[in-house]
Amino acid sequence: MKDRKSVYQKAVALTPGTYKVDVVVRDVNTGNRGIVNQGFTVPRYDEKKLSTSTMILASTMRTTTERDIGGMFVIGNAKVIPNLAGQYRKGQEVGVYLQVYNAGVDQTTLRPAVDVEYVLTKDGKEVFRQPEDWSGLSDSGQRLTLARLLPTENLAVGDYEIKILVKDRTRENAVGQVIENKSKFTISQ
Repeated sequence: MKDRKSVYQKAVALTPGTYKVDVVVRDVNTGNRGIVNQGFTVPRYDEKKLSTSTMILASTMRTTTERDIGGMFVIGNAKVIPNLAGQYRKGQEVGVYLQVYNAGVDQTTLRPAVDVEYVLTKDGKEVFRQPEDWSGLSDSGQRLTLARLLPTENLAVGDYEIKILVKDRTRENAVGQVIENKSKFTISQ
């Protein structure tokens, strides 16, 4: 059991502010326990300003089924199991999940008026760049969900950084505003 991993999630709705959580894990057989203290901030989003959630690197990401309703790691219509260590094996897909809030809508195309690009770098050199394709978009209102699985079979072993660049094209006070989210991960054999 000591070499196995296990994940757990508990969703709690919190108002904006600063919080501290203490996680206590206890071995019921030996009584040994471990404690992890973690502080975090729930941000306050300005309804008139483009913003994003935190990027999640996922080990598993898929559309939900009826069996997933009310289960752990469900965000909207997606099941997103995070990969907290950011460690992937060559050939394993890297899941990238992010929500964009308060995106304007182009009234002529009825598509989001934001440009999104995924940029993958290794050792400071760009390896991959791809714009978001808004066709088939299912989100409504001003929230957009970005969920991508990045293949790794053609990537070399090593450390990578993924950036998601979000640029607003419509709002008077936000035109040209760029939000950059980034995260690091490692691919091993």
